[in-house]
Amino acid sequence: MNSEKKAWVKVIETQTGTILAACDEELLGKKLKMGELDIEISPKFYKEHLVDRETLIKLLQTADVLNLVGNFVVSLAENLGLIHSSAKIFFIDANGDKIPHAQMYKFEIGRE
Repeated sequence: MNSEKKAWVKVIETQTGTILAACDEELLGKKLKMGELDIEISPKFYKEHLVDRETLIKLLQTADVLNLVGNFVVSLAENLGLIHSSAKIFFIDANGDKIPHAQMYKFEIGRE
C-alpha cells in the first residue's frame, strides 16, 4: 500500500500570473470552523489534479499566488520558504484537530 501523501491542486492561469489552490487529499469536501466562520474545502475550488510531493513542490515554486489548506501542503510550502510560520491561521475540523490555512502572493513593484 502506497502511503505517500498527496494533494488536490487546481492551477488557474491569469494575465497577471498563476494561482495555485491546494489542499491535503483527505480534506476535500470537509467542513472546517474558525469561531463563527464555517468553510468547506470545496471540490469545485481545489479538485483538478491529485499530485504527489514532487509535483506539488514544482507547482508551489512556480505559482504567483498560493491558497493552501492542510498540514501537508502548508508545511511543505513553509519548508520551501514560501510561507512564514506566523502567517498561518487555523481552522478546526469535525474531530477537533487544528487544520492550517495560508496564502502567499508574489508581486513586483514597478512591473511593466
